[in-house]
Amino acid sequence: MSQRDATRKPAAGKPAPGGGPPAEAAGAEAARPDAARTRGARGKAERARAGHGRTGTAEDGRPKQGRAKARRAARRAAATPGRAAGAVLGRLRAPLTAFLRRFGLLIALVLSGFLGGLGYALFAPTTYTATAYVLVVDDGDGGQGPAAVSFAQAFGRLAPLPETLAYSSIPLPDGAMAATRDHIQSSTSPDTPLIKLAGSADTPAAAAAYANAAADALVRYGTSHRTDTGVRVALMSMAATPSAPSSPNPPLDIAVGTASGVLLAGLGAAVLSGRRGRTHQRGLHDASRPPRGAVPGPAAEPVEVHS
Repeated sequence: MSQRDATRKPAAGKPAPGGGPPAEAAGAEAARPDAARTRGARGKAERARAGHGRTGTAEDGRPKQGRAKARRAARRAAATPGRAAGAVLGRLRAPLTAFLRRFGLLIALVLSGFLGGLGYALFAPTTYTATAYVLVVDDGDGGQGPAAVSFAQAFGRLAPLPETLAYSSIPLPDGAMAATRDHIQSSTSPDTPLIKLAGSADTPAAAAAYANAAADALVRYGTSHRTDTGVRVALMSMAATPSAPSSPNPPLDIAVGTASGVLLAGLGAAVLSGRRGRTHQRGLHDASRPPRGAVPGPAAEPVEVHS
């Protein structure tokens, strides 16, 4: 066979020289890896398109997954202050609990006093007070002698009595005769024969009426007994209608209530301090005692050393 015939390609479907596979089979074998690679690339492209379709894009061109991550980050940022506040409260819980355990009772007493004063200032009935003054003059000395001072104190005790008020020409408010001690108070000085008559009521006019009626009654009563006592009672000033209530007084009431609470808190602190001291001393004493049932060891014998 010539060299030209040897290099000639075998015919289709015929086996190649040397017993090899046919030419078509060899071509199929060579094309199979290329087809597999093509199908793999096509599958990847289809999966990418499918993933892009599921993810989608927002109107501003950002993927929906990125927008969801942004929302989650915003929620975490919004929750960060609450978490920080919770952490701060967690750190302060232990010292705050210890502080309230030690001073809670004292704070409660002071707060109770403050609230008591505030409650009285808010809910106590309004009271008006008017004041009149009368003077006792000694006729014998022509002035303010010892007798005038003594009779001034006696007349001061008689002023709120219904029997003395019966001398008054100024009418009392309706139904007040049976409770004159609740509406009329008198006070005297140990050095001067001056009598202070205070009338109190729920209206300004009634308060002034009580004070003026008591002063007028005392002047008339003293004049009627002038020959027996040797002194006379003179009116110094009539009571004016008050323009503002005398009670309640919110600043004063709150201050008194708070001061009472502080006083109770101080007493409570003293009692608790003494109790803690006794408990501490008892604990030290118990710690220094040997346990029950313990047998003391033998005492060490002195050892003599001879030089």
